[in-house]
Amino acid sequence: MTSSHINTVLVIGASGNVGKSTVKALLAEGFQVAGLTRESSQATLPADVKHVKTDYSEASLREIFKGHDAVVSTVSSIIPGDALAIQKTFVDAAIAAGVKVFIPSEYGVDTSNRSAPEYIPFLADKLQTLDYLKSRQDQISWTAIISGSMFDWGLNIPGFGGWNVPARAVTIYDGGDVRYEATTLDQVGRAIAKSLKQPGVTRNQYVYVNSYTVTQNETLRALERVTGEKFTVSRGSVEELWQEGAAAWKEGQPLGAISMLGGAIYGKGGLAHYAVNRGLWNERLGLEQENLDESLRSYLAEKK
Repeated sequence: MTSSHINTVLVIGASGNVGKSTVKALLAEGFQVAGLTRESSQATLPADVKHVKTDYSEASLREIFKGHDAVVSTVSSIIPGDALAIQKTFVDAAIAAGVKVFIPSEYGVDTSNRSAPEYIPFLADKLQTLDYLKSRQDQISWTAIISGSMFDWGLNIPGFGGWNVPARAVTIYDGGDVRYEATTLDQVGRAIAKSLKQPGVTRNQYVYVNSYTVTQNETLRALERVTGEKFTVSRGSVEELWQEGAAAWKEGQPLGAISMLGGAIYGKGGLAHYAVNRGLWNERLGLEQENLDESLRSYLAEKK
């Protein structure tokens, strides 16, 4: 399967968090872009993006995927359901339609580590999707974008990773000096677009990117600088955070995965500091590092 040149790209879930950033980045890189949403969606997409709706049947998807060089899945992966299970249908439809490259919904911790689902259960679906793609990479190529902590997305969820920005409060875990990779939504979109600009380089690869390698303490100091306010600080342990989420998950509470994910970001399982053991692709992709203070200023400005 050749993927030497990509021109037309379809984004599944184009109105979602990652989807919006991906569409924006693809347009900036000069791709022809189509956005796919559910038939029931009331979302509006940019004027120069072809908006297509689907019932997610394979027949519908096969027809929609025709004529596209690449398909990017940005379906949500936090809460269990059909969103990730349906990715196998996406892959089959993409192959039938002659799509060159499929980018599955990843955009988190390192799923090349086979133990990842032990720490975050919903990652089992991601691993199965990638295994399925690998078994068919003679028919379609794939790229898995690993982006660590989804930085601004996480700040939007009060309590995630210990942060409650509106309340100017944080729980600092294990002293707050655990280093981890953090990536803004817009940087994830840029990473996807730049990966598709170099399909020969990123073909059948795990591509590791970030905006910055940070610690909780560094983020806290940056937030206090940018807001001009002191945060109320509590203390906790990563193990307690993770165990709390695991207990909730076992009791059938899907949101327990949020605490398990927070624990993994802060070191549980060794899944989120891949700059040291996998190496970053930023330079190869032409993806600039971001500035923490500037990112936080932009984030807070959007909240006003």
